[in-house]
Amino acid sequence: MSVLSTVRTMVAGEDTITGMVGGRVYPVELPQNTGLPALVLHLINERDGRHLLGSNRYPVARFIVDCIGSTYQAADELGDVVKSALIDYRATVGNVRVDDLGHDDLDIFDKGERGDCWRRRLAFVMRYRPFT
Repeated sequence: MSVLSTVRTMVAGEDTITGMVGGRVYPVELPQNTGLPALVLHLINERDGRHLLGSNRYPVARFIVDCIGSTYQAADELGDVVKSALIDYRATVGNVRVDDLGHDDLDIFDKGERGDCWRRRLAFVMRYRPFT
């Protein structure tokens, strides 16, 4: 399961988030004519430690959650709910065990890529172990 698929499954399992966005959680780009509020997920990077015998298979991934609303207040409230649900999240999601998840020093607002809605961008860092 990819990082974004894992995050999407995590978000879909949080009633406080799905109560606001329903199933409107998208990878990379917000589709045109999508109802708001919605979430868009972006992978920033993924690093796995190396040693003499190879990978340690305990990667750290950084990702962004764009919380998109029709107003500043809607994007802000959705961001608060997402932040609260994901910080310190620990669980097994599919074939991935999430051991640590925290905020990663990015929490900004803008008018989004199209300029017709508000976006609150939140970055997170997650350490996880995939099962094979």
